Amino acid sequence: MPHKDPVRRAEYQKKYRAGIPIDYERKRGLIKARRLRVAVLAYLGNKCVRCGFDDARALQVDHILGGGRKEKADGNTYRIYRNVINGRAGYQLLCANCNWIKRYENQAVEMPGRTRNG
Repeated sequence: MPHKDPVRRAEYQKKYRAGIPIDYERKRGLIKARRLRVAVLAYLGNKCVRCGFDDARALQVDHILGGGRKEKADGNTYRIYRNVINGRAGYQLLCANCNWIKRYENQAVEMPGRTRNG
């Protein structure tokens, strides 16, 4: 970047971004997100730790001890993915079904028409 002064740098970036279509930026961001997700799935073993399901479309990063909603509210998915890639403990890979079953078992969600005991 040619400018070290924050004000001049902001002006330079504004002029630079004005010439780039929004669709290009959005597409670039989506590609980056997909690559990061693929890396996270590979790091966590590419399959559900409970049932072994391996279709990436239904695999989700799960917080082993809970607290996923709070972490996601504090930041974004990129932060969670970066934590996984950087080796921070406390994450596992679950398929969507196993993740919802875990939530129900941990009483994190109520299922309509069902009681906790049965």
